[in-house]
Amino acid sequence: MTSKPTVLVPALSTPAEVDLRELATADSLLVALDFDGVLAPLQDDPETSQMTAGSAAAIAALARLPHTRVALVSGRDIATLSRLTETPESVWMIGSHGAEAALGSGIESDRAGIAPVGRDGADLAHGTGASHSPELTAAEQERLTAIDAHIEAFEDALPPTASEMLTDLLVELKPYSRTVHTRGFDPEVAAALHEHAMQVAEEFPDIRVIEGHDITELAVKQATKGDGLRLLARAGAPTAMAYLGDDVTDEDAFAALHDLSADQTLDSGPTDKTGQTDKTGLPDRTGLPDEAGPTLEAGLTVKVGTAPTQARWRITGPDAVADLLGRLAAERADHLGAERG
Repeated sequence: MTSKPTVLVPALSTPAEVDLRELATADSLLVALDFDGVLAPLQDDPETSQMTAGSAAAIAALARLPHTRVALVSGRDIATLSRLTETPESVWMIGSHGAEAALGSGIESDRAGIAPVGRDGADLAHGTGASHSPELTAAEQERLTAIDAHIEAFEDALPPTASEMLTDLLVELKPYSRTVHTRGFDPEVAAALHEHAMQVAEEFPDIRVIEGHDITELAVKQATKGDGLRLLARAGAPTAMAYLGDDVTDEDAFAALHDLSADQTLDSGPTDKTGQTDKTGLPDRTGLPDEAGPTLEAGLTVKVGTAPTQARWRITGPDAVADLLGRLAAERADHLGAERG
């Protein structure tokens, strides 16, 4: 029996095919972007990740435009994200999958369970310039300690012949989580490490397991990128927003942006996606009443890569992202220049 070829929904589009008209002409625009796999190609060593030159230039161009804001939304903690990106100071940042926010000292974000911090990790909730110490409850600290102990016992999860591979195991330490990177590992070893990492969540059900591109992350905070996107919408009050992401965790942000859009048929993309315009039923973890959230006139969601998605558009990778952002910067600059003229 011959299997049918898999059809991507939405289909891959070129950067030139993505409809940017509503973003380019919006009264106020906020462009939110994931970092790894979107602005920067994925790397075996996450410390070597670097934004493509094209995206860096496009972000700088967008940041210079009036009534235009750029924000990065990442699983990285904000201090690391800032160090790796070197973006203009006006660029806002959401870190740790929505658990941290760097929007400036005047932004109140703790109602969403999101810690406001500066680019260098300074705790804005308790005065700028202070050393940032993540606000963990006693229960969260207990869970983080349990995660660390579990990771130290990884050797028990592997057969003796594979235990030497642990010398190459990279565990990324974040304020609210630990991320186990298995890129480049033998598939059976990677699966064994993943299974072992998951076991700690069985003992502590409140640990959030985040699975992505060759990573397993164990988090003690429940915030998502969707929470971060809602915070950006409240803080910036734009009339239009865009979000570009490549991983499973970005689906929360896509869902949030769809929910914030005034018209669910906006951003319909190049392909009919029957049933995908419905709300996802994801819980609103902001803790704010519905009327507190802004309603957007336009929203654009773009999946980067070939994984399943609820985004309305799809492009190939970081090079395509750079082209798309460059095109948006040019078209919006043209619109705003003509408007002023």
